[in-house]
Amino acid sequence: MRLIIDRIESGWAVCYTDDDDAVRLDIPLHYLPANAQAGDHLEVTFRVDREKTERERQRVERLLKELTEDRDPEQKKFKL
Repeated sequence: MRLIIDRIESGWAVCYTDDDDAVRLDIPLHYLPANAQAGDHLEVTFRVDREKTERERQRVERLLKELTEDRDPEQKKFKL
C-alpha cells in the first residue's frame, strides 16, 4: 500500500492512499522517518505476526478459564 502525506497537523501526518483519496489515515509523526513532509509518498507493508497472535490467544484462554466459575471456558457466568 502506498500513502501520500497530505499535510502535517499538530504532530500528525494526514495521509491518503494513492489509489483512493477517500481513505484517510492520521499517523503520529514519531512513526514516520524524521524528514517526512507533506507531499512525500510512503510505502506501507502489513504483516501478520502468527506467533504473537497465538501467544495472545493462549493468554486470553487462560484468563477466561480463571474467570469462569467451574473452569469451563464455554460458561458465560463469571466470578466477581
